[in-house]
Amino acid sequence: MAMSRKDSSPAFSHIDSSIHNDTAVCDSLIRFASKYLNKPYCYGSRPPKCFDCSGFVNFVFGNFGKTVPNSSGAIALIGKFISFGHAVKGDLIFFTGRNSQSETVGHVGIVTEYKEGKIYFIHASVQAGVIVSHTEEAYYKQRFMFVKRVQL
Repeated sequence: MAMSRKDSSPAFSHIDSSIHNDTAVCDSLIRFASKYLNKPYCYGSRPPKCFDCSGFVNFVFGNFGKTVPNSSGAIALIGKFISFGHAVKGDLIFFTGRNSQSETVGHVGIVTEYKEGKIYFIHASVQAGVIVSHTEEAYYKQRFMFVKRVQL
């Protein structure tokens, strides 16, 4: 089953209250992830030297005792859907890959904050390595798929 984009399904417009992560843990997770800003991208990920998107998420979450799969598509299968406007620090945000018309997950990042209608996220970008981006950037705006929360 292909996963729908923002606002196209009732499943994407609610908060799943069954997962509540400690704010201090999420703050710590983002501080840890931020230590790797500007590290280069490399396909297949060789942390902490270089990262691909799923390898970065796997590395960061792994340092907090949470094992996640090594592909963005497999990571997308865990956790609970969270509505766009209720994304918080530590949630995972998913996008299509290079083909914006695809219905397949191709990229993942970690939410750093939701502010003024934008989700900011840290991720390993092919072009720039580990950076912080937001959902109003043209590239990500047309590729956004959904947000999920995993128990930390």
